[in-house]
Amino acid sequence: MKYFLVILLLCITVLSGYSQNQILSSPDGKNIIGIFTDGDLSYSVKHNDETILERSPLSMKVGDEDWGISSKVLRVDRQFINVKVIYTVPRKYKTASDQYNKLILTYKDFRVEFRAYNDGIAYRFSGRKNLVKPVYRETVCYNFPENYETYTLLTDKLQNWFEEDYTIKTIEELPDDRFSITPVMVRAGSCKILLAEADLVNYPGMYLQPAGKSFKGLFAYYPLNEELLEDGNKLYAAERENFLVETNLNRSFPWRVMGIFEKDSDILSSDLLYVLSDEKSPGVDFSWVKPGKVLWDWWNDRNIYNVSFVSGINTETYDYLIDYAARYGIEYILIDEGWSARDNLLELNPEVDIPAICKHAQEKGVGVILWAKWINVDRQMEQAFDTFGKWGVKGVKIDFMDRNDARMVNFLHQVAQKSAEHHLLVDFHGVYPCLGITRRYPNVMTYEGVIGLEYNKWSTRATVTHDLIIPYLRMWAGPMDYTPGAMLNAQAETFHANHKEPGSQGTRSHQVAMYIVYESPLQMLSDSPTKYEENTPSFEFINRIPTTWDETIPLEGKIGEYLVVARRSGKTWYVGGLNGDEPRELKVKLPPAINDHKSIIIHADGENAFKEGKDFRLYDETADKDGTLTIKMAKGGGFAAIIE
Repeated sequence: MKYFLVILLLCITVLSGYSQNQILSSPDGKNIIGIFTDGDLSYSVKHNDETILERSPLSMKVGDEDWGISSKVLRVDRQFINVKVIYTVPRKYKTASDQYNKLILTYKDFRVEFRAYNDGIAYRFSGRKNLVKPVYRETVCYNFPENYETYTLLTDKLQNWFEEDYTIKTIEELPDDRFSITPVMVRAGSCKILLAEADLVNYPGMYLQPAGKSFKGLFAYYPLNEELLEDGNKLYAAERENFLVETNLNRSFPWRVMGIFEKDSDILSSDLLYVLSDEKSPGVDFSWVKPGKVLWDWWNDRNIYNVSFVSGINTETYDYLIDYAARYGIEYILIDEGWSARDNLLELNPEVDIPAICKHAQEKGVGVILWAKWINVDRQMEQAFDTFGKWGVKGVKIDFMDRNDARMVNFLHQVAQKSAEHHLLVDFHGVYPCLGITRRYPNVMTYEGVIGLEYNKWSTRATVTHDLIIPYLRMWAGPMDYTPGAMLNAQAETFHANHKEPGSQGTRSHQVAMYIVYESPLQMLSDSPTKYEENTPSFEFINRIPTTWDETIPLEGKIGEYLVVARRSGKTWYVGGLNGDEPRELKVKLPPAINDHKSIIIHADGENAFKEGKDFRLYDETADKDGTLTIKMAKGGGFAAIIE
């Protein structure tokens, strides 16, 4: 990541005893923050002159001090910033503009920084003293003027999988004994608000709890004692301290963020949480990081047939996966649970010769990624990562964290740093949306925190409507390891969960389109080589789609109903569309940049996809003179287009 300063304008500096309330507007003037410094610190937000957030308090209890409570402002600084961001791993863009106005309130022992962007606003506290003290409390509050409709992921547990169904209700209809994983969406008048955080480091993650017409921040206290659960797979906090974290106060705390969007599709172009997060250390080399697709063994239950060996957790199966990946130019295979002893990453399953597998993979130009539960990584990180490096392993998938207290947040950052030192990519599962970690550590390629394709093995929760909510909410928090690629596809009325031979809800083209719509620099190929061999046209189409993007242009969409997005890699454009519960015909207006491209190949729903999800058609097309494509999508359908 590199920063190039384009404009830096210092507007105002006011010294000593400053008490006047402040106004801060976004560069386009649409988002306006009112900052009230008389008495207790609070703020409000307007969008297009409409109040979307009423006066809301912010404060922190640090040691025996109350930051923001009856505090005296000593200084006010304003700046306009416009910088160019170059992405190490171009998940959405190769470059982007980070443009905002900021205001910093300086107090005796702390500062509060506000930023106003065209796509949202944010604030954060930072300390000014080189002292270690406990943080006992942070007051985060969003007071809305009306009882708006919301999209929440409700839970009553501080230790959970971060995989919940969306609840769509007004704030006052939400149970006050539950709280939501972020991001939370609020439909506020003429705009959509996303509530989240960014640059989460050495601090607990934030939940949001409903209270009247408001949401209030809720945080897990630091663990005092931990206990093993689920036969040693999980390590949960049994008792907690009375503080959130004990930390040196010469630091910044996480951003409290409101994304503000007039159209649902505008969300898809925003990378606000990323640009708010701290960039990687200057001079650190991440040039070795290689995105790509991953042939995964677990989802399909290693269901390989028409072969001369017994498929399963064994060396023969993984050598076969490597050969198949090499044949099609797939960058990685993922060896999931079972390759090592349950509680020891250095004790191999005698049926799985990891050093020999890695040697075979290197000879074929394929990388190997290994799964591990976090408890083992926590105990054996240095020795295990060093051994993985000697074997030639290229990445790790770490699972079952299920917490976002400061202890777990610190563990994720420790993994990211140590894995970078050993040139290992990282995929986190069983984890909170990691909210900015990919900027500091570009080797963190993707993470879960979503109901994904795996749920089709045992439930019906991964519905096509759910598939059309998560791009607007969960994906705003960063890369999303949904793990698409199913070749057995069925409409809801004929779908059945199957752990041994799983499929997906919706159509084949719905699955193919996910490779364009869903952002994940490590993108899983979840079905088996056998299924892909039986469905070669769809598989070869998927294999032509990259996993990183130089440019992203949302075309249209409505949360929960449909979505169309165009993405560019090099000189080739890709357009993906997902559809919800109702059939739909769209006139897709292509961006002007695509008009000079002549060749269009489309993977779309077949005529009978409304009843047989596997039905698709692959055809060449040309856009109308005005650059419009006419697309029909079945219920639960989709389409994918490659334009060269």
